[in-house]
Parts: sequence; C-alpha cells; structure tokens
Amino acid sequence: MSGGSGLAIRPLLEEGKDQELSELLKSLHPADIADALEPLGMDDIVKVVSLLDNQTGADVLVELNSQARDVVAQGLPVERLTGMVQEMESDDAADLVGDLSSDTASEVLSNIGSEDSEEVRRLLMYDGETAGGLMQLELVSVLETDTVEEAVGRIRRMAEEVGDIGHVFVVDSLGALRGEVSLKDILLAGPSDTMAKLITKPPGLVLQADEDQEIVAQKFQKYDVKVAPVVDHQNRLLGRVTVDDIIDVVHEEADKDFYRLAGSSEEELYVKSPLRTAGLRVPWLLFNLGGGIITSLILRAFQASLEKTMVLVAFVPMVMSISGAVGSQSATITVRGLATGRLAGGNILRNLGKEQKITSIIAISFGVVIALISGSLNRALHIGLAVGLSMAAAILVSAFLGAVTPVFFKTVDIDPAMASGPVVTSINDVVSLLIYTAVGTALA
Repeated sequence: MSGGSGLAIRPLLEEGKDQELSELLKSLHPADIADALEPLGMDDIVKVVSLLDNQTGADVLVELNSQARDVVAQGLPVERLTGMVQEMESDDAADLVGDLSSDTASEVLSNIGSEDSEEVRRLLMYDGETAGGLMQLELVSVLETDTVEEAVGRIRRMAEEVGDIGHVFVVDSLGALRGEVSLKDILLAGPSDTMAKLITKPPGLVLQADEDQEIVAQKFQKYDVKVAPVVDHQNRLLGRVTVDDIIDVVHEEADKDFYRLAGSSEEELYVKSPLRTAGLRVPWLLFNLGGGIITSLILRAFQASLEKTMVLVAFVPMVMSISGAVGSQSATITVRGLATGRLAGGNILRNLGKEQKITSIIAISFGVVIALISGSLNRALHIGLAVGLSMAAAILVSAFLGAVTPVFFKTVDIDPAMASGPVVTSINDVVSLLIYTAVGTALA
C-alpha cells in the first residue's frame, strides 16, 4: 500500500492539489504515510506533514527515521510542532525536542503545558542512548498495600493516558519497585486481595536508567519480554521501556553500523549539497589515503631488496588482498559478537584463540599453495618458500589485528563497527605489506 500511496502523493504535490492530498492522507495509516514520504525531498516531506492533523502528524514523525524527523521538525512552524509534541508519548516527545535547537526547544516546552513539559525535561536529563533516554513515563503503578478494587480504580483513571497496559507495577510507599502483576491476575483475584499478595515473582527484567541501549536490547532478547521497568540506583520506579522502542534501537544500530562500514553517515541521504555529502565521506577516505602513503613508503624502503628479487613484487597485490580479506572476516565476526553480547569477559579471549586456530589453518593452506605455485613458476624452491611463509605470516597477523581492534575500540568506548571498515582495512594493508616485504626479502 505504501508504494502505491507514494506514487499518488508525488503528482498531487507537483500539481498543488492540497485538498485532494489531504483526503488521500486521511485514508492512510501513519506508518504508510511515513514510508511514502521516504523517497521525497525534504521540502515536500515538510509540506505533507504540515497538511496532517496534530495526532496523525505526531504519529508520522515518530515513524520517520531520525534524520528525516529532525529536518521536518526544524521546518514546521513552532505552533504546529508544539501541537504534535503534545500528542506524543513522553519518550518520543523527548527524542524530538532533544534534537531541536535550544531556542525552538525552549519555545515548544513553554507551550506544551507544565506537566508535559516537566516530563520531557526529566527525560532529557538522561543520555538518549540509555534506558533512561528510551523510557516513557506513562505507566500504571499501584501501592503494594492497595486492594484489587483500589488498583482497578487507578487503572481506569490512567488507561487513556497510558494506552497499552500489559502489566501493573507494584511499589512501596517510597516508590521502590516491588514487582509487577498482570491484568489477568488482577481480574481473577478477589476485590479485597492486596497487590502484595498477587506478586508471585519479581519482574522478568529490571533496567537501570544508565544502562546502554545496546545492553538493553540484548536483555530484551534474552528474557523475551515486551515491557521492562526502569529504576534508579535506589530501585525507585522511573518509567518503562517497551519492545517497540527496542525494535527501533535494533534498526538504528544496524543502520549506523552499515554506514560506518562504508565510512559514511545516514545524514548524506538527506543532504542536498554535493559538497556537504562529499565532506561526510572524506575523513575515512583520508584515512585510507594515509594507509596508501605508508604502503608506498614501505615499498620505497625495500626497493633495493625487491629489485634483486622482482618476483616478490608480482605477489604483493595477492598477499594484501588475501590478508586483508581474512582480517576483515575476523573483525566482522568479532564486531557481531560484541554487538550481540556473545563476546564478553572470558569469551573475548576464547574468541581470540579460536580465530587464531582458524586462521592458522587458512594461513598454512594458502601458504603451501602459493609456495608451490611461486616455486614452480620460478623454478626456485627458495622463492616459493619465501612467498609462502611471508603470506602465511601476513594472514596470521592480519587476522589477529582484525579480532583485537574491535575489542580495543569497545574498551575505549568507540563503536566497534568502525573497526570493520576503513580502519582495519588500512591497518591490515600496511602490516601485511611490511611483513611480506621483510620476510620475503630476508628469505629470498
């Protein structure tokens, strides 16, 4: 449906038929509208969103990716933006307001009402990529001393504000989380039963407000829950994270990793200026250029030795290609393991040992094959031995660097995905060439 609606929206925009476009938009789901807007330019997306009522506009803004949403928010009049923010859940409103300019954010917060404004300000205190930044404040909590009858009354009063009520959180008089109770258990209990009596086990998952969103996503997958309470270090209930937020996190992290592998950013999809787009790609290309300069200097340093054994030069591209590919494989596997949480603590050392065993097999196999080929072609056993051993050594070191570099990046709080792109490629090129030329010329 979204594909057809996208085709219908463009001609209506071009012909200036705002009334017909408004009628079409009313018949579409917000998610379909967001999909239909993706191929359009930013000016057209802003115009379409401005035609929507506040509730639909808010839903569409939530469905848009962060880059498009930020551009649209900056392009809307503050009055319209304020109306849409008022219709959003607290976590979505905080995400949007947090990306606005300080002046626009202040104006929006001053116009959305004191209660809503206070909720957004509270959420903005947390890093956007933590459980506190993901959580929404809309939830149902009851005292452990409340009866079922009292709890049902509270649920009814808060139902419209909270929306999806799957679980009711139980707290003590100080607001500390004691557990959670399902609606089913509440409905089946007697009206005089206390909520403390209905707590049969602690929540399946409790999140600390400062936990990183990747860790949060891993825990949601591990415990297979749809909602999790967020608490502070005194175990006081702050909010909740729902599975739809986690799906967004997974998509966001996957997109960031994809663009970092290419040494770019999602931002370039929404930047019109070719100069600005080029600027997003240049930094990593400069890193690669630096690696290329270093490899050239290495060849220059070994020029005299290589002139005596020119046969080694013929195998330079192959050695760099194979060792680079092996290094990238190790880096990719390690990055994925770190992202999913499978590599942590002692698992990191076990992974390193496993990777070295695997690449030892690969290095020996390729080393023997290339030794036989180069020795036969040149009818010189020592040449075959030199090329084979130097290639095997280059493969082993490249694989080691590919496995270690993401771990190092993780340790210094840099996204490990960056290690699978230009960084590990450039480092492997330099190191493998240095090893090949040094070992090869020494043995040849």
